[in-house]
Amino acid sequence: MPETPLVVLCIKNKYQQMNPAMKQIADYIISNPNRVIYMGISELAAASSVSIASVTRFVKQAGYRNFKSFQLELAGSLTESVGPVSSDSPSSKITFEYGGASERDTTEEVCRKVFSSNQQMLSDTIKALDFSLVEIVSQRIIKARNVIFLGCGRSHITAESGRTRLYRLGIPSFCYSDVHEQVVAATMCDKQDVVIGISNYGRTASVVNCLKLARERGAFTVGITSAEGSPLAQAAEYLFLTAYNYANLEYRGRDHSYEPACENITQIVLLDCIYMNVALHMDKNCLDRFYETVRELEKERI
Repeated sequence: MPETPLVVLCIKNKYQQMNPAMKQIADYIISNPNRVIYMGISELAAASSVSIASVTRFVKQAGYRNFKSFQLELAGSLTESVGPVSSDSPSSKITFEYGGASERDTTEEVCRKVFSSNQQMLSDTIKALDFSLVEIVSQRIIKARNVIFLGCGRSHITAESGRTRLYRLGIPSFCYSDVHEQVVAATMCDKQDVVIGISNYGRTASVVNCLKLARERGAFTVGITSAEGSPLAQAAEYLFLTAYNYANLEYRGRDHSYEPACENITQIVLLDCIYMNVALHMDKNCLDRFYETVRELEKERI
């Protein structure tokens, strides 16, 4: 994984030819590339103390069609990209890669690259995390009648992790992956409930639709996804964005697609942050019950 993203290197190379406003934008991007990929154009303008028009000129001068295309290029340069298509055979075999690891690597190299990819994504997520939102969601969970997690496939694993954590604190928590159960749970929600929908790419239909339904019923809805602007992001009242492997997007939906676990790991760690914040703010009686379960579970260990 390169120490300096390619896009940042290009900006540095053009720095001396920039006017003062362009340099302010460049300074912010060079110092905060992992934040910029999650920001809107107005947010970057405000952070750089320039106008939106200046940001528009900056990305065009850098050679990009618009701000979004610049963000995508910057995001892609922050992680290892998928290897090039090989033309060794008529079928144009795609070299399988994960976080920079490929079939050409030794076992040690594969392990080191996979670990490095996961560490990078955790680092990217914490840099963009809205800590005030963690506090808001934690407080609503403490007061909730029920906390309902919605997730399918790999996201169900993440959702179940969150449910198990809160359940241990004595908070009524439920996790649904079956579409029919999701619909029933969402239909029965009201303003006393918290509903958390999880989808890596934010496009799982049942999770999106049930989150919308729960929100219509007055529930406090939270989305956790890696895709800003996705259907899930639009359906949720409150949104957590986690980092993801941008290189995977190029092949998503093809037979050659792969799904690295690092996306789930960042979301599980995010739920752990919420869990810890909830635990630290609960009253003594709740914590006493938690420690009682710890003692009882210890009896089940050999």
